[in-house]
Amino acid sequence: MRIKSKWNRRATPKSLTEIAKALSYICWQIASNGVLEIENQGYITDTNAHRLELVGEYLAFLLHVTDRLSHAKMQQVERQAFITDLASAMVNTFVDNKQDLLGKGEYRSEFISFLNQRSNEYAEFDFTYGKPSFHFLRHFGEKIAIVLKGERWATEYIMEIGGIEAAANLKKGLQGLFSQQQISQIE
Repeated sequence: MRIKSKWNRRATPKSLTEIAKALSYICWQIASNGVLEIENQGYITDTNAHRLELVGEYLAFLLHVTDRLSHAKMQQVERQAFITDLASAMVNTFVDNKQDLLGKGEYRSEFISFLNQRSNEYAEFDFTYGKPSFHFLRHFGEKIAIVLKGERWATEYIMEIGGIEAAANLKKGLQGLFSQQQISQIE
């Protein structure tokens, strides 16, 4: 998957809020590509609402991976602001897409609650050497399998391929968004 994550060479330094908004777009790309790959693997998605559920699971996973990657590399206050801005941008994009596809509705508070719930769940799992642990990936895979109505092999697919690729693409995108000085902070 090709992700555009480099700023224009002449661009002015970016704030953490601007980086969070750009990363949100990258996360949406990764999530959308993940859903396409799930469909390409033969798993059935019924409707746009069903696809959006999968995208939501990916976004929750990617939000928490970003939090873990930035935890030891940013000051606590910076990290909290960055993750809050990222979550806010994700919510805005998700809600806009849901309204476009499914019509008007109160999706914002529902998705915020969902992200908070998943964040609490993922917080229990290890994240070592810059990668989600076996249990972290298994939890993500189980959530995807539930959305896919119990597809038996979905958990294995996410653990062995989908989740690993999503985390790797996120890390690459995050590194690209930060300046050369800041790249070492995220590695």
